[in-house]
Amino acid sequence: MYYVYRIRSLTQPKQSFIATSSDVKKRVKMHNAGRVEATKDACPWKLTFYAGFTRKERAKEFELYLKSPEGKKFGRKYLWHIQKEVDQL
Repeated sequence: MYYVYRIRSLTQPKQSFIATSSDVKKRVKMHNAGRVEATKDACPWKLTFYAGFTRKERAKEFELYLKSPEGKKFGRKYLWHIQKEVDQL
């Protein structure tokens, strides 16, 4: 299974990060340990969204879509307004 996930910085709440991983729990730990170059300056991070895909290609396509201008609008309208944090996978 492959996942597209979104994390939000707890120290800089306007910052979020979207990526793909086959192990979201491990990946979030890496973000919080400062082991991911793109996110190390805004630790700690909280997982706020994830979606599972059976094919890696589909997950990557959805990640790229969410990062596009159209996908950002979609996320704001349908996904991010549900700001319930994901505490357990």
